[in-house]
Amino acid sequence: MSQLGINGPGLLSQIINFVFLYVLLNSFVFPPLRNMLDERKQRIADGLAAAELARKEADEERATLMAQIETERADAQKRIAEASAQAERVKVDILADARLEAEEIKTRAVEDAEAEKQRILAEAQKQIAELAVLAAERVVRHGIDDSLQHQLIDDFLSNTSLN
Repeated sequence: MSQLGINGPGLLSQIINFVFLYVLLNSFVFPPLRNMLDERKQRIADGLAAAELARKEADEERATLMAQIETERADAQKRIAEASAQAERVKVDILADARLEAEEIKTRAVEDAEAEKQRILAEAQKQIAELAVLAAERVVRHGIDDSLQHQLIDDFLSNTSLN
């Protein structure tokens, strides 16, 4: 072995030192190191499991919230539709009331106009009667009494109606 450049006793002492060091490390250093690595591995696995559980819970909560949002959205649309329908009913009622009130105002206006027309006609007949009396009085010059005068006026008015 010396031809290969290998020193036999040096190699033997290195092998003995290596075995001794391995036994020492395997007895005192490797077990706590393995325990520490196993604990770390377990913590990582627990963390990943907890993260997976949290993700699943978040997905379930998200699904629940989305369903609740959809329900609220549907309820809101239903309330909007109901409010629109009620507004339309109120609009129709207001228009019907306005038409009815307009018709009542129109009817009252026609009645008032008719009453005013009758009042004016009555007043005109009265004035015509007075003028006829004055004309007849001038013609007859005090020869007709009051009862005959009223009879003549009534006859005149019944024959010449202003209606």
